[in-house]
Amino acid sequence: MQLPETWTAVPLKFRALPKEKVWGGNRIAAMLHLDALAGRPIGEAWVVWEGLQIEAGPLVGWTLADLVRADPLSILGRRLAAGETHTPSGGPAFPLLVKILDARDTLSVQVHPQDRYAQEHEGEPFGKAEVWYVLAAEPGARLIHGVKERLTRAGAEQAIEGGTLNEHLDFIEVAAGDVILNLPGTIHALGDGILLYELQQSSDLTYRLYDWDRRDPSRPLHIEKSLDVARMEPFAKHKVEPVELSESGGTRAFLCACDYFAAELLRVQSWMVERPRGACFHLLTILGGKGFLRLAGTTGVEIDLNRWESLLVPAAVDEYQLRAAADGEPLVVIKSYVPDLVQDVVRPLRGRGILTEAILQLGGDPAQSDLGRFLAYPVI
Repeated sequence: MQLPETWTAVPLKFRALPKEKVWGGNRIAAMLHLDALAGRPIGEAWVVWEGLQIEAGPLVGWTLADLVRADPLSILGRRLAAGETHTPSGGPAFPLLVKILDARDTLSVQVHPQDRYAQEHEGEPFGKAEVWYVLAAEPGARLIHGVKERLTRAGAEQAIEGGTLNEHLDFIEVAAGDVILNLPGTIHALGDGILLYELQQSSDLTYRLYDWDRRDPSRPLHIEKSLDVARMEPFAKHKVEPVELSESGGTRAFLCACDYFAAELLRVQSWMVERPRGACFHLLTILGGKGFLRLAGTTGVEIDLNRWESLLVPAAVDEYQLRAAADGEPLVVIKSYVPDLVQDVVRPLRGRGILTEAILQLGGDPAQSDLGRFLAYPVI
């Protein structure tokens, strides 16, 4: 497909893809105004993904994948456009996927592979790292994050065969605002009564270790592959503690940062400026309030922002403003991107006096954190 000569890089909205799940709830249809699906068990809505169609403008009907193939540098940015990760057809791949999840029942106990395992065993470009930001949780809601004590492969197999795997899993209680990072290899499961934002690598590779004795041939178990990639050590730390900074127009909280992605929570009281400047795209999801996005310069482009909308800001956008509506309610936005961990995370946080331990744990369990290799010595 060839881009129109008049096309310039501007923020894009997409048509969400809802997915019915046996464990799904009934909140997503109302949140995303999917009236035809009211009352259906919608477990997930994919709101930014390379297979989604652009919702409006001169490229309506194009998918994000089409656009990445046509102009990878403008969309992905210099950080990714010349990278080694490509689709099986040889074109550049869009690396991230944003979802909203609503669990009415407990999901399967599962684990995701790393990139290399996915490439060697599945022919897929990406494994799957993911982060959960809890939007709402019923009192006492729990999820599974790792194991309670060290397990060997033989011990895990014995527990599965004996029906006692549940006794080895680490259940943690969660509430709105909690951040859980599931790096590849993490044994995990989302519990019932939880609504969340999920940011992940663009992969649907899920190995089910246990499915609570559900008898559904469309949901097979993958025990051998699960045990090939699973981390069998307990986590020293389950929840990431966001690092919040005050800015003139609001606050910025770093939610997580790893090699695969970073996420920030912006609470815009008046207006805040963001600057892709050719480095990497920004993915925005509006969690609260309303307002608009204004491009810098004389383009005059303004895009209304309403709760639960998501959009992509291409890397080629130099600068944009997020502005809250005049009603006094803050505009709450999750911004995600593929980071340069030094430039985007370590330097700005150290520059504001944030302690090394607080930065390190943005990558999850300190023993696993990708930030560790940048924190042993001062970053100049």
